[in-house]
Amino acid sequence: MKFNPILESFEEYKPSNTNINEGFIDLSKNENPFDLSLDLKKIFFQKIKETNINRYPELTADNIRQKIATFLNSYFSKYNMDLKMNNIVVGNGSDETISYLVKIFSGNNVIVCPPTFEMYEFYSVLNGFSVKKIPLNSDYEIKDLDKSVDDQTSMIFICSPNNPTGNLQPKNEILKALKTGVPVIVDEAYADFSKTSMIQHLKDYPNLILLKTFSKAFGLASIRAGILIANEEIVKQIMKIKSPYSFNVLTEKMVETIIENYHLILEKIDYIIEERNKLSKELGRIALKSDANFILLDFDKIEGLTAKAVYNYFLENKILLRRYTGTLENKIRVTVGTKDENQKFLSLFKELTKNFDKQIKSYER
Repeated sequence: MKFNPILESFEEYKPSNTNINEGFIDLSKNENPFDLSLDLKKIFFQKIKETNINRYPELTADNIRQKIATFLNSYFSKYNMDLKMNNIVVGNGSDETISYLVKIFSGNNVIVCPPTFEMYEFYSVLNGFSVKKIPLNSDYEIKDLDKSVDDQTSMIFICSPNNPTGNLQPKNEILKALKTGVPVIVDEAYADFSKTSMIQHLKDYPNLILLKTFSKAFGLASIRAGILIANEEIVKQIMKIKSPYSFNVLTEKMVETIIENYHLILEKIDYIIEERNKLSKELGRIALKSDANFILLDFDKIEGLTAKAVYNYFLENKILLRRYTGTLENKIRVTVGTKDENQKFLSLFKELTKNFDKQIKSYER
């Protein structure tokens, strides 16, 4: 057998060895800390009871695409959007839609802006593109991406708010990139926590593509439902290569349930934003500005305290955080949890920083 030589540069994905046992608090995955209410689950279960599971779902998911378009028109009513079904692609998470985007545009290079979501580079390399890495500046913002565009640039990926740094990217810089005419993918997975969007610019820039997800603000991480929003020609090209029947009926019915009752979700979004702001204030100078549901902590700002030691300390105290390597080696990302989870995190953190000179060496392992 001969394998694709591109695969030689990929390592097998291995999940964390950390077992999340009972009593553990997981603040590592940017999940919504709230499960759906029993009332919403009952609505979902009723929809499933009325569904023929033995039948394939709709070939191209037209029903749910139209409902999502109608929902987005309402959700972003201040922008007077007129989205239709043919502006929407649904996927098994927004990751799936990224895998289609890297197949439909010509060119041989893709622009990404590290540190950022790793799947942009992953799918680009897998599909034979060279990747131009234009690092974020010292404020973790994009700058002059338009100057890096050439006649072989296929697309530009921008995450806003950015994962893992949490900050919105400057709108004027995104617009500069759009003016090049190159497809610009703006990943707004966390934008509900900033209450902003580039969606109103779809009318003016046919090369603008938005990615959204139901995993974060809408609390459906286990359902895996992502959305791509773009002009009809881009959607048409994606639908040519998208697998038929690929949006399963269970996911469809759960998305229906959420968008028909999304006013209940707005309360949770406001709760998380309020908790994020409280956490940021308490953590002070080590907390980077965040417009998402997580905060990146910079331990270069506390002499003698390292991200490795902090991670191990919290792990021993049954709180899982997110560590990094490379340029973010001395930083840790913490997801905003419930009030109780956040308070436990803060209490432990204050205890550590108060006494770290006495105990920190035991966690440097």
